[in-house]
Amino acid sequence: MSKVANITGQGQLSFIVWPNHAGAVDVNGKEPMFGLEYKRGPITWDLDDNGELIGHARIEVPAGEWQWIIYCYNPFNPGYIAVSKLDHTLLLPEPGYIDLTHITKDEIKLLNPDPILHD
Repeated sequence: MSKVANITGQGQLSFIVWPNHAGAVDVNGKEPMFGLEYKRGPITWDLDDNGELIGHARIEVPAGEWQWIIYCYNPFNPGYIAVSKLDHTLLLPEPGYIDLTHITKDEIKLLNPDPILHD
């Protein structure tokens, strides 16, 4: 999300607030937000050798079929600011993790949700 602040006579300050948590949404378009085996993962942001912002996160998920990754500002509040559809459905026969190892600005298209998802 871009923010702009106008200060009279001082110009303009703008900045981007990157999401700080990632979550998962199943093939039915639902995030098991309050399930015992589900937990959004905090995103750790770093710069790579080329100066590009790269993120890493681990999402705890129950068994199921996972289709989307969501990016959020809060670990607990329902809702998201960006979504990325997986190329292939991820099938987990038992609870486990989804490790995101190379989150870039190309994955995070702010306020561009897939139409099947709903809060």
